[in-house]
Amino acid sequence: MRSLIASRRRFSLVVAVVALCIAAIVGKLWWIQIYAPGKYRAGAEAVTHTQFVEYASRGTITDFRGEKLAYNHERWDIGVDPHNLADDDAKWIPELSKVLDIPEDVLIEKFTPRERLVYIRNKDGKTEERMRPVRWVVLARDVDTETKNAVLKLQPSRVTKNGKKMVRNSKPVYGQRKFAREYPNGKLAAQIIGFVNKEGVPAMGIEATMNDFLSGENGWRETVRDKRGRDLVHRRYREVPVKNGNTVELTLDARIQGFAEKECEKIAEEYAPASICIIVSEAGTGRLLALANWPTFNLNEFFDPVKAPLANQKNRAITDVYEPGSVFKIVPVAAALEEKVVTPGTLFDCSLDAVPYRGKMLKMPADSHKIGKATVRDIVRESSNRGSAQIGMLLAERRGEECFYNYVLKFGFGRPTRLLSNQGGESIGIVHPPKKWDGLTITRFPMGHSVSVTPLQIHDAMSVIANNGRFMEPQIVSRVLEEDGREILAYPPRSRGQVVTPETARTVAQMLRAVCGPGGTARKADIPGFEVAGKTGTTQKIINGTYSNRHHVASFSGFFPVSNPKVIITVIVDEPKLRGVGYGGNVAAPAFRNVAGEVIKQLELKPIKPLFEQ
Repeated sequence: MRSLIASRRRFSLVVAVVALCIAAIVGKLWWIQIYAPGKYRAGAEAVTHTQFVEYASRGTITDFRGEKLAYNHERWDIGVDPHNLADDDAKWIPELSKVLDIPEDVLIEKFTPRERLVYIRNKDGKTEERMRPVRWVVLARDVDTETKNAVLKLQPSRVTKNGKKMVRNSKPVYGQRKFAREYPNGKLAAQIIGFVNKEGVPAMGIEATMNDFLSGENGWRETVRDKRGRDLVHRRYREVPVKNGNTVELTLDARIQGFAEKECEKIAEEYAPASICIIVSEAGTGRLLALANWPTFNLNEFFDPVKAPLANQKNRAITDVYEPGSVFKIVPVAAALEEKVVTPGTLFDCSLDAVPYRGKMLKMPADSHKIGKATVRDIVRESSNRGSAQIGMLLAERRGEECFYNYVLKFGFGRPTRLLSNQGGESIGIVHPPKKWDGLTITRFPMGHSVSVTPLQIHDAMSVIANNGRFMEPQIVSRVLEEDGREILAYPPRSRGQVVTPETARTVAQMLRAVCGPGGTARKADIPGFEVAGKTGTTQKIINGTYSNRHHVASFSGFFPVSNPKVIITVIVDEPKLRGVGYGGNVAAPAFRNVAGEVIKQLELKPIKPLFEQ
């Protein structure tokens, strides 16, 4: 009986123990599934759920012929997942050391599995500490695709892990793709193109202005990995495809831009000026074919403060201001002709030292050479300061000073060019309204003093004459294309309206043609057979509050052919250093001729019959 009783007790004890174990398991499952599922789900998801980002490639910037000015190329960061290494992966460490140029002992240290502390918020909102395996340790950054492929080839497909032979499902050393911005032409159009800094932020120029089109949209996927780190495709939650950036096509012609920049370098060698600006545009549309600034910098070295100082990164065509001098004279002449105050044959006495204006005798500015009595046509050809002053005074006296001032605004002075619309730093210049004029302003304003302008504003004003009196806004972006070349946005020419009638513009153009002919101030700008028209400018700079006899701005702005304008070119040279005065006719006009010759060649322009023999 004792043995039976003992047997029953043992049986009951075993049953009780089993029942308690089952109860414990059931209780634990109830706890996990019902009471605290969030806590354990968060831990599991932290290990198995992964979000991958596929970075978009930034769009390309090209000239209007399709030549690449800025583009992305693939680069790779190479890293290792130490927890995915096999037993025999140490064998190819010496070869990997050679490929990546990393010491073997450093690689061995990076191949050592490790964990990191992470903080996870549970269902109750409390933060818990957990250890998570580190699955990405960087070995090398910014390697090329060839190096990345060499690293992948080193890793065998069949390995031994935990003493078992197996087929490798994923390689422990792999690359993460990224992109590097490349500017293949270095300095070409640097201030126009701009650059993307090392943080991936566009800093200036087209890179910043057109960033919404260039940047693209990153893709990403949220998926689940198994215990070996493999991506379970059938368990992906969400996937958004990557959209690479668009191509931005500029109006620039890289060949003309390059020649304009070489011409800047030639001027710099010969005259050692403070700065130079050369602008080339298409008549009738406002599209810029070239905009060259000197000094400049290499876009691939933007980060070097010695090679690329901030002063060299300025787009001087829209930031720097100066008194334009004689080039500005086209404004009062065109306005006076438009208002029918004068005709090309109206006479003025340019020998007078003082002229009456609204009941007062006002002192006239000095002329570089005396011409006596002269017609409006002669005043423009000889660039007479006194003659221009009297034309402006007559216009203001007959039609009012506000009328004169409004024409200045219509020609684009005192207003933004809107070339790079969202870029800071553009100057609108200084154009004082009549209420702020002093007693001598009306005698200085018509000759390009008492006013400050940018090089592009002067170029725009000359373009009005070349465009039959219509103001065409300067344009640098032509269109935006999808990655596959499909056009999604075009930028047509934009006009601000008619400034003067076509008849007035043609009359002024004929006068400017004479400037480049015999007896004119810009004979060195002329090209036989192409009817060059334009205006020189030689401005004394204000140094320490007074006009300097040694510091000048030499300029020439013109177009050709005068009978059917195709191209407008402006050359501004700040402080050329030479014996005597750096006249626009001697410094800027020859540069105009050189650039015009290249434009004629590139655009295949044909000569026409000149208005007079050379």
